[in-house]
Amino acid sequence: MSGAPHTDVAAYVLGVLGEEDHARFEAHLLECPECQVELVEMYHLPDILDMVKKSWPDPPVKGPGPRVLRMLLADAAKTGRRRKVIRLATAAAVLVLVVGGPLTVLSLTDRDPVVTQAAPTTIVTSVPSTSVPKETGPDGGAAPFGWSEAGNAVAAEVTVQEKEWGSAVELELRGLTGPMTCQLFAYSRSGEAYVVNGWGVPAKGYGVPGSPDPLVVTGTTALKKAEIERFEVHKQDGTVLATVRR
Repeated sequence: MSGAPHTDVAAYVLGVLGEEDHARFEAHLLECPECQVELVEMYHLPDILDMVKKSWPDPPVKGPGPRVLRMLLADAAKTGRRRKVIRLATAAAVLVLVVGGPLTVLSLTDRDPVVTQAAPTTIVTSVPSTSVPKETGPDGGAAPFGWSEAGNAVAAEVTVQEKEWGSAVELELRGLTGPMTCQLFAYSRSGEAYVVNGWGVPAKGYGVPGSPDPLVVTGTTALKKAEIERFEVHKQDGTVLATVRR
């Protein structure tokens, strides 16, 4: 079914090109904007053919036309899985070519894609020293819980956003020098301690000369905002670095 490279777009989308023609067309595709655009426009064609196959009535008289069409549609269905992977990978690659520049590597495979669920992550970021004040929105958004006492070596600010399952917590710290490991605890009004999050502090520190940006850590607790009496930042050895009360 091969012809001039410009005429092989439909055959390439259907996955019916031979190995030699398939490789030749891909080499041509990398340098031909016209075929790139046509490929993006036609990558839904196999799905349309599958729909036609499902709704195509049996012919009253067996003839070569419908029989040939059925054979083509059956072959397209057998290669549907491979076609889907090729179609999605190629469409994405073409968009990169058209919008973002030349494509470095285009890898197509017959294997099913492997889907994995990402594990929960701890968000630790440094932000510019000038931060925007946080306010409570009409929907009960994040609001300041409190600040550590003035004069402490480590300055802390805690913002809490109440959720259906508990509270989302954001901690901003300054005056930290490392290396060390820290944890944030939430204490209930009855005195129970709940771990909100843990992190490591590099030697450069945060919110100190030479590294002026604060450290921002996010975490969660099952406690509602009204149930929280205070937050405490501890070193790994149990030393309390900062206490934040209402």
